[in-house]
This record gives sequence, C-alpha cells and structure tokens, in this order.
Amino acid sequence: MVMGTGIVAVSARLLGRVALAWPLFVVSLIAYPLLWAILLARIARFPHAVLTDFKSHERGPTFLTIVAANGVLGSEFAVFNTLTFLLPVLFWFSLTLWALLVYGFLTAVTVSTAKPDLAHGLNGAWLLLVVATESIAVLACFLALRTGAPPPLVFAALSFYLLGTMLYVLLSALIFFRWVFRPMHPAEMGAPWWINVGAVAIATLAGARLMALPGDNPNLLLLQRFVAPFTVLLWATSTFWIPLLVILFLWKELRRGPHGYDPGLWSVVFPLGMYVAATHEYATEAHLRFLDAIPHVVFWVALLAWALTFVGMWVQLLRPLSVLPHGRDHQAPPL
Repeated sequence: MVMGTGIVAVSARLLGRVALAWPLFVVSLIAYPLLWAILLARIARFPHAVLTDFKSHERGPTFLTIVAANGVLGSEFAVFNTLTFLLPVLFWFSLTLWALLVYGFLTAVTVSTAKPDLAHGLNGAWLLLVVATESIAVLACFLALRTGAPPPLVFAALSFYLLGTMLYVLLSALIFFRWVFRPMHPAEMGAPWWINVGAVAIATLAGARLMALPGDNPNLLLLQRFVAPFTVLLWATSTFWIPLLVILFLWKELRRGPHGYDPGLWSVVFPLGMYVAATHEYATEAHLRFLDAIPHVVFWVALLAWALTFVGMWVQLLRPLSVLPHGRDHQAPPL
C-alpha cells in the first residue's frame, strides 16, 4: 500500500499534478507507521507464524516490500523536498533491512529440505528481490545528489543498480519458462505477476537517477556512461510486459468471473505508478521529449487503479463481519 500510494504520489508530483500529489503523499505517510505497528504486533504475538511465512517460497519474498517501501518513501521526501533530513536514516535503515531480509530469506529457502516445484514455489513476488535492490540504488542516488555525489555513494548506487538487473535476468528466465512451458490456470495468474513491470520500471528509474548524477569522478565516468544505453533496454522491457499482462489478466477475469478486493491488487498499482515515474525521468534525462505523452496517459490509469484498490480496501474493512456463535448468524460491528 505504501509502495503503490507513494509512487503514484511521486508520479503526480513529477507531472505537476500537485493537487493530487499531496493528498497521496499524506496517505502514504499515515499508512507507513500504521503498517509497521501491525507488523510488529504480529511478530510479537505470532512469532512462529511470521517465521514460517518468512521461510516460505510463496510468502517469504513479500517481506521485501518493507525495503521497497522505505525507498519509495525516501523518493517522496526528495521529490516533495520535505523531511529530506531523513534520507540518510532511511538509506542506512533500508540497507540493513535489505541485507537481513535478502540473505536471511535466500539462506532459509536454500537449506530447506522440503521444497515446492516451480509451479507452486515461483510467483511474481520473487521479483521483489529486484524491486528491493533497485530501491536501494534509487535512494542512494537521491542522497548522492544532496551530499555532493561522493564517489563511494555513487559506486554503491551503480552496484545495486547492476545487481538488481542481474537478479531480474535470473528470475525473468525462470518466470518465462514457468509461463510458456508449464500449465497456467486462471487462478494462478495473480496480481503479483504485475511486478514483472514494476521490477524493470524501478530499474529504469534507478538508471535515470544515475544519469542525473554529475560525472565529475573520472574513475566512475566510464561506468556512468554505460548506464544510459543499458537503461533503454530496461525501459523497453518494462513496456513490453504491459500489453501481455493486460491480455493475460483479461483472460483471467473472463474465466474467473467477478470478485472483490484482494490485497494483492496493490501489486498492480505499484508497477503502473513506477512505470509513469520511470518513463518521465528517463525521457527527461535522455532528452527524449517524444516519450512525454506516455507518462501523462498512463498516470491516469495508475491513479484509477489506486482509487479502485483504495476504495475496495475500505469497503472490505468496513463491511460487517458475519460469525456463527452457537450455530446462529450474528452481525459483528464494523471494524
């Protein structure tokens, strides 16, 4: 929710939609500590269940949304030019969480003796490894711009940018094999597959932010020059996924029929918002003004997806819950 709301807010701000940007920014600021409180309460009350989730091939990668949410929040602070003194704190906090969660999760699933097959163990949430890694690169770039672009920080941003790209190459190969050479049922075509777009879109944004850094250090200049053409590949890949995912999700909806709110729908909002921000920033830094129309059009799609998901969430939360005490129906009060 923080990732989706925050990146749509960033997109609105970049496109000059200030009246929309600030309310979205406020929503993400409220949601961030609230979700932390819920997570910490669950860890305190149900530590075994949390650990089981963390070691799961299916649910474990979703913990990396914590890292990505920090990166999006930092991007908001930079783009809105507010609370920017928190950028160094967010960067080091995110880096620590990234190391703990990425190495902890990969170690847990590697040493596990009971492992699912590819069809049951791999889903779009695995691409959060890419999203979390690239969010560190984006956060490092924003921090570098405000601290005189120190070479160690620029090198760290470049390293996480390239590492995230390599992780995407590894995971996308598995995903392509899963889609094309294994049966796919409508129920398996869940919203997290949209992270196919979000993962390369945030890599594109990281590339655009690297292109915006000053190239004063001759030792890093060669690496920075490599970023511009490589980012074209990332942007083209993120663009490629969108029509295919639209087709597949229409197929799923026609086969599955109408259904209500699903928390996984935030996995659709984030990639759309990230694609808008990434395209706008890349077009600006590469001086490709003919791409300008794309983020302006897709922004409204992202905003609509956010609005429908946000309203759907509240409809579900406020709907009276039905329970059956002693075999009789009972209407519980709204949450």
